[in-house]
Amino acid sequence: MLTKEQHSMITGDFEKFFKSLQAQKQPFTFEVFGEFAASILNFYVGSGLVVLADKLEGAELLVKSFNAGLGNVITSADQKEIAVSVAQDPTLNYQLIQSIFG
Repeated sequence: MLTKEQHSMITGDFEKFFKSLQAQKQPFTFEVFGEFAASILNFYVGSGLVVLADKLEGAELLVKSFNAGLGNVITSADQKEIAVSVAQDPTLNYQLIQSIFG
């Protein structure tokens, strides 16, 4: 189970990434979200910030945040499926996530 601090870290980094895209006038597409979500979660796990057992919960939190930004148009079943896909994705694109560390 994610701690309150981990929950805050994940949502905070999501918001930083979203604001970074807005500042660059780039769209936050489903594809960009998927690559970001997989990359940030894999970074967290690799850095020991989140244990592997909590990766799916982190993915669910990111999908929930993304869905909220879309006006809650993704069904619960689809959110779960997307979260599972994100949690299983081995992508780690440092270039994509570097904007949240600046």
